[in-house]
Amino acid sequence: MATARPLADHACFDPDRFASHGYPHDIWARMRRDTPVAWHDDGIRQPFWAITRYGHVTDVGKDSDSFINAPGVTILRKDQMIAADAPRVPLLLTMDPPEHHKSRMVLRERFKPSVMRALEEHIIARCREIADEVAAARVRTAEGDGRIDFVEAIAMRLPLDVILELLGVPGEDRDQMYLWSNAVIGSEDPEYGSVDLPREAIVAAQQAMFAYFARFIAARRASPREDLVSLLVEARIDGAPLNDREILGFCFLLAIAGNETTRNATSGAMLALIENPAARAALTADPALMPTAVEELLRWVTPIVYMARTATRDVEIGGQTVRAGEKVVLFYPSANRDESVFEAPSTLDLARRPNRHLTFGFGRHSCLGNDLARIELRAVLTELLARFPGMELAGPVDRLRSNFVGGIKHMPVVLAP
Repeated sequence: MATARPLADHACFDPDRFASHGYPHDIWARMRRDTPVAWHDDGIRQPFWAITRYGHVTDVGKDSDSFINAPGVTILRKDQMIAADAPRVPLLLTMDPPEHHKSRMVLRERFKPSVMRALEEHIIARCREIADEVAAARVRTAEGDGRIDFVEAIAMRLPLDVILELLGVPGEDRDQMYLWSNAVIGSEDPEYGSVDLPREAIVAAQQAMFAYFARFIAARRASPREDLVSLLVEARIDGAPLNDREILGFCFLLAIAGNETTRNATSGAMLALIENPAARAALTADPALMPTAVEELLRWVTPIVYMARTATRDVEIGGQTVRAGEKVVLFYPSANRDESVFEAPSTLDLARRPNRHLTFGFGRHSCLGNDLARIELRAVLTELLARFPGMELAGPVDRLRSNFVGGIKHMPVVLAP
């Protein structure tokens, strides 16, 4: 007789719970202790195995023979699984070896640490410009008290500016890219997409972005420049040039991932510092803490909730048998609070060493832009703490209705010096 599968708490993946309360760390902690490999089937989404312990997450992530990214790394609603009308392009996220390595190498040189460090002064200067602009704008607010929406005034601007500049996208198109990105990532949010019809929202945004970048690619084929789109136009894989669909896949992923992770990491990091005044005071007093502080804030926030993998064969994980064809979901925020790896994981320790967090993934599927994200977060926090050390919340935080990205949509703050 088959042993019954341990069941996951449905709240561990409930987008309404994420929107109203943030990450369910209490639920994940209980699952790590009692049911670290648990079966999740709420009748709404694809069923999957919930993986919550650090060791199990890394074991799955390292085994690219038994667990693959194709056909996708997200968990779909069951009404999405039968639809085939979405625009499709090849994405690095859903590739497996050897295609993944070949495609990753196309951009590797442009994102290596030395190239990113060369951008640092430019990024710092842009942070100062943004701080100058919000400082000037706060005196013109109706209340006259310096209230701003931290997300729209600060957090979204730097990463979008940087990634779009790298792509070669004109600055005047930044706001439109922001709207498209929100619709893709927040397709199940009532403000950005639709709770009832998320597919329509995401398909419309994808089609609009693909049409935009198709025109952009054509322009770069006719007249290349020193930007990432021109690099993609001129790139080769196994001696063959990339076709438009392949280039669209890169553009789409760079535009979305290049701003979403850092934007939400910035908002989450500032919220963490506001909610932990002693840690913020220590960092403000000693900027030399910033490198370790950034790593700890990345661990604390972990803006990407999960990545899914598909089993290619029957595999045992944590005493449970995952059958071939079944999905497993790697919960990164849970792994980043695993008590067996991190001492006092629920304490924000800006001097934490070592800090082997999984915020950017790991191994062959680690985030290509992790060095850029670190530089951006370090630069913006340094500038904000120097200019507005007394920043405080001015109202409730409005969170994204999503179980894929731990996003903050709106965060009213007072820019107190």
